[in-house]
Amino acid sequence: MSDSQVQEYLARLLAVQQRALAELTDMPREELRFAADAPRWTSVRRLLLRLGDHLREHTTQLAEAREAIGAAPTMPQRILAQAMIAQGYLLGAMVGLRDEDLDTPPAPGEWTARQVLEHILSTQAGYLEAIQQARQARRPVERD
Repeated sequence: MSDSQVQEYLARLLAVQQRALAELTDMPREELRFAADAPRWTSVRRLLLRLGDHLREHTTQLAEAREAIGAAPTMPQRILAQAMIAQGYLLGAMVGLRDEDLDTPPAPGEWTARQVLEHILSTQAGYLEAIQQARQARRPVERD
């Protein structure tokens, strides 16, 4: 499979995730009890829980398949994968967050959601720039 095909799968997976977020973020709790016409999952609640379970189940399968065919991730790829897991937690923490919530501090003197997000954005960009500069300079460190 070429890289372009892998990128296409990533785009399709992200599109399905975005669609699920757009359609389900504001679902009222009582709708979790609605009956579902799915063979194994009889309620909306069960189906919603399966969204995450199914991803975890087959992510494990994909990781094993990669190792079995000799395509295990490199150390930099593993580190980036951990960053993507953290990204997923961050996106999960944002589900249902509304514009009017962005500037409300959780307690006096604590950062607002907007301040946290702005800090993450600027810091992540700074880390990327520092990595790019280090790769260009190509100076090894003695110990890491």
